[in-house]
Amino acid sequence: MIRAVIAVAAVALSGPAAGEPLRFYNGRLFIDAQVNGVPTEALLDSGAEATLIDPALAAKAKFPQGTPQVMKGSGGTAPARIVEGVTVNALGVELHPDAVVVLDMSDLSHRLIKRPTQAIVGRELFDAARLKIDISRGDIGAASRDAMPQGTKLPLTSHAGIEAIPVRANGLEAQADFDLGNGSDILISRALVNKLGLKIISKKSGGGIGGALNRDVVKLATLELAGQKFRNVVAAIDDQPSHNDLNVGTAILKNFLITTDFNQHAVWLQPVGRSN
Repeated sequence: MIRAVIAVAAVALSGPAAGEPLRFYNGRLFIDAQVNGVPTEALLDSGAEATLIDPALAAKAKFPQGTPQVMKGSGGTAPARIVEGVTVNALGVELHPDAVVVLDMSDLSHRLIKRPTQAIVGRELFDAARLKIDISRGDIGAASRDAMPQGTKLPLTSHAGIEAIPVRANGLEAQADFDLGNGSDILISRALVNKLGLKIISKKSGGGIGGALNRDVVKLATLELAGQKFRNVVAAIDDQPSHNDLNVGTAILKNFLITTDFNQHAVWLQPVGRSN
């Protein structure tokens, strides 16, 4: 999850497309994209509220200067620019965001993503199309809304700009941010840690925009999602003011065939290797 708050995008769809390559590296998802016609590899992040572009790619794509802005992230703040009039193409979908965020991504690429990255495509793409995501097979594409998706249908509930799904942590009902940009451990709020009586077992470095931070780490005996039970799940404590009960990323979601439809406030999760 790379947090950046900005207005919702306006979009134009070219219709459902055939599956395209989905690269899974260090827990992160990468797709092919174009920014003002310039090809790039982009990190796919359902928890990012705006598309982020590195200044090097912005220069190639001939961005205007834009408006200076200070972006607040989990690790602090960072200088950025807000730029209007940008076109982003991905998965057969053409996006015309109200604006994108131009931000130096060299620290994120080196410290967190572990792969040279000049673009992060955020939830504008998820708002624009129903997406079918198969991490295990490395395949992703815009899907038709005429077909019934496979798997368990879960309602999406908006929380601080991110969509959340119902889960059970140690048997207790909770809400978890659905965050395909989270390639590390799941996150858990300190309030839920205290409610469950969990003990801190270690510390771990994390953080996003603004730099690194150290988080306390706990372990859940069970995490239940879409009828599946995961045991001995390590979770890092999220002390951000905007935290939800939990934040579930690819460490858990890679075990499912995923269909997202943010417009219809739903996601379908089908365990990999199983049929309806």
